[in-house]
Amino acid sequence: MSKKSQATFVLCLMAIGFVCTYPLNSFWGNLLNHGFLAALIGGLADWFAVTALFRKPLGFISYRTEILPRNRERIMDEIVSFIGRDLLNPQYIISNLKNYDMAVMVVDYANNLGGRGKLKFAVRELVLQVISTLDTEKIGKSLAVALKSRRKNFNIARILIQFMHTFIQTPAGDKFIDNMIKLVRSLAPDLIKTDFIANLIDHNIEIIRHEYTKDKSMRELMFDMVDLSGRNLTHKLLDFIDAYCDKLLDYDSPERQRLMNFLTAKIELLGRRDGYKQKVAQLEHYFFVKKFDFTDNLIVLIDNFCQNEQNKNELLAMVDKFIDNLLDDLAQSKTKQQQLNSWFMEKLSRFIQDNSQWVLDYLKGELLKYSKEDFVKLVESRVGDDLQMIRINGSVVGAFAGMGLFILSFIVERLCNL
Repeated sequence: MSKKSQATFVLCLMAIGFVCTYPLNSFWGNLLNHGFLAALIGGLADWFAVTALFRKPLGFISYRTEILPRNRERIMDEIVSFIGRDLLNPQYIISNLKNYDMAVMVVDYANNLGGRGKLKFAVRELVLQVISTLDTEKIGKSLAVALKSRRKNFNIARILIQFMHTFIQTPAGDKFIDNMIKLVRSLAPDLIKTDFIANLIDHNIEIIRHEYTKDKSMRELMFDMVDLSGRNLTHKLLDFIDAYCDKLLDYDSPERQRLMNFLTAKIELLGRRDGYKQKVAQLEHYFFVKKFDFTDNLIVLIDNFCQNEQNKNELLAMVDKFIDNLLDDLAQSKTKQQQLNSWFMEKLSRFIQDNSQWVLDYLKGELLKYSKEDFVKLVESRVGDDLQMIRINGSVVGAFAGMGLFILSFIVERLCNL
């Protein structure tokens, strides 16, 4: 028998007891009658109070009733505000992230989960697409003008920076950026759906649930309402990445403009670094002094390079070697792992802080999906039994209070000879 049925049974029992003891005119009969009456009144009062939380008592008493349905939005706002301050506080999340080694995750994905091969395949496809979309005529003419005017003070490092600035503004540059975005989009699901990430999310959700709820019904209710399961969070994260990539691929979106501004700023920063200038100087010496005797026919030279299969294969082999060296170096170097972890933490911390309001808006949207009826059912299913115990306790306490008052009045009457 459910708690609600038990509470109703107790209330009916008190009503029957009151009716059956009403004709009795003895001390014990009056004592029981007063006890049953007080229990009936207490039970009815608590039934009205508990029912008024969820719906109209008797179906029509509307004054100050239906408290939860009428205040649904305000309650949702308070829940979101509470969760934002308590559970999803950015500093709390960031402090937990510091316990995990992101670099180990990357190395494990690359070496044990097929990530190395997937990364090579994606980058090779990207390189081939970029080569096929290069505006060789425009690039060749720009380089030819620069090379024709070459003097001792010719600054090829500056020319390369100018070239990169120009390149990202061309259709080929847009294509290159689009392919990079698509590369991230294609790799993200594989990475996020790995057992490492799934176990990481599930493990942390269980820790947070245990530490956060501490057997408190209201906090457990909040967890159930927002569905913070690992599967749901993974699904929502993939949806977020997919939607964000769509915005980045939209040339008119603010997100795309911010990305272009970011790339422009990074290119300018690269141009000011001494290490970059030294590397370019070494390459300039290699190409200009040791290798090539440039002519005005750079367009043909670039076209031939892009169309030559051997050149493509050598370039792709260099890409594979670069990726292998990069991942092997990361796996062996604790210093680089620490640097990668620091970079991850900096970016994740900034992302979490910048998007904390988005998370709260998402939670509110999830909560508002509950209709008034669903909201009432959910709350009632979580705390309904406790509320029904109030009804039972009200009847029991009322019975003792009624009998106590009867005994008190009986003693007073006898002492006063009434």
